[in-house]
Amino acid sequence: MDARPKIVILESDEMFAALLAETLGDHYNVAVGSNGLQGIAMCLEGGVAAVVTEVDLPDFDGVQMVTELSKNPVLSSIPVLVITATDFIGYSRAEVERFAQVRGIFYKSEVAAVIVEKVRGVLQAA
Repeated sequence: MDARPKIVILESDEMFAALLAETLGDHYNVAVGSNGLQGIAMCLEGGVAAVVTEVDLPDFDGVQMVTELSKNPVLSSIPVLVITATDFIGYSRAEVERFAQVRGIFYKSEVAAVIVEKVRGVLQAA
């Protein structure tokens, strides 16, 4: 059994998902999915320390996923970090930040080291 904290990454860009998984994989047990429904399923498996999700996911986007997580008493305490490639499409920043479990928003243009530090900061605060 892997004793490292489990991080769920939800990202439609396979290259970016692989970069995040590789960067976080040294310290965390990483699970990768490409839409919000997969993210909910992974969270329901239990043991998830944090979710890193893109906003603009196919089929079931990151905001829809966080909405569903927030409705579930077991999943509503999982911290979520939100990724966006550009300014928000379809949602305002305020619509994303309204969820108590959203602990940060960052842009894909940020270097991987910054993303890792944000994930660590969220986990240390939890």
